[in-house]
Amino acid sequence: MLTVWLVVTAVFVVLRSTGDPVRLLLPEDAPLEQVEALRRELGLDRPIPVQYLRFWSRAISGDLGESLRFHQPASELVLARLWPTAQLGLVAFLLSAVSGLTLGVVTALSRGTAFDRVIMAAMSLLQASPSFFIGIVLILFVSVRLGWLPSSGSGSPRHLILPAVTVALITMASLARLVRSALLEVLRADYVRTARAKGLAEHAVVVRHALRNASLPVVTVLGLELAALLTGTVVVETVFAWPGIGRLAVEAVAVRDYPVVQAVVLVVTIVFVVINFAVDVSYILLDPRVRHV
Repeated sequence: MLTVWLVVTAVFVVLRSTGDPVRLLLPEDAPLEQVEALRRELGLDRPIPVQYLRFWSRAISGDLGESLRFHQPASELVLARLWPTAQLGLVAFLLSAVSGLTLGVVTALSRGTAFDRVIMAAMSLLQASPSFFIGIVLILFVSVRLGWLPSSGSGSPRHLILPAVTVALITMASLARLVRSALLEVLRADYVRTARAKGLAEHAVVVRHALRNASLPVVTVLGLELAALLTGTVVVETVFAWPGIGRLAVEAVAVRDYPVVQAVVLVVTIVFVVINFAVDVSYILLDPRVRHV
C-alpha cells in the first residue's frame, strides 16, 4: 500500500504543475469570470493540500471523481477500457511466453549452431526495434498489401491479432534471450553433469533439473511483462486505435483530465503490486531454498 500511496501522490502533485485544465475546456477568448466559475465548480480553486485530502477521502469509498472531458465517473471509464487492454495483454502474453520459452530452450540446447546464431540475431533485432515500427510494418504488409486483417479498431477477434502479435514479438525476443542465457548457465552446473552421468535422458535432465533451477529470473521477467501488458501498451494501442487503458491515459494527459489520469495510475499501480506479490510467492513454490533466505 505504501507503493500505491507514493506513486499516486507523486502523480497528483506533478499533474497540478502541468497547467490549468480549465483553459483547455473553455474557448481561448472565454471571459475571466467564466474561467473562475468553472474552476470553482470543479474544485480546482482550492489549495492543493485540500484537493489532495478530498481526493483520498473520496477514493477510499470508491469515488475517483468525474472526468473533466467526458463528464462520466473516472472509475467507470477506466474499468471500461481495462477489459480491452486485458484481452490484448493476455493474448500477447500467451503468444510471447510459449514462443519465447520454446526458442530459448531450443537455442540453448543447440548453442553454437547456425540455427542458434540466426535465431539470436533475429531476437536481438526484434528487441531493438521500437513497437510502433513493428506495428506499422505489420499494417503495411498484412493489412494494406495483403488485406488479410484490419489495420485498426476493435470489435472482433480479427482486430486483436495484429496488435497482439506486435506486442508479443518484442516480449518474445527478450524472453528467448533470457531463457537461453539462464539455461546455459544452469547446464554447466555440477549437478546437471552428475544427472547426465547417472544415465538420465536429456529430456529429463533439461525439464526436471535445468529448467526448474533456471526459472527464477524467467518468472520475474514474466511477471513484470504480464503486469505491463495488463496495464496498457500505450504505443501499440495508439498505433492500432485499440480502445485500451493506455490510449485512455494518453488522451487524458493531453487534456489534463486529472481524475482520469489519477484513476489510471491507481489501477495500474495496484495491478503491478499484486502481480509482483504473486511472483514473490511463486519463488517459494519453485525453489524451496528461498524459504530459508
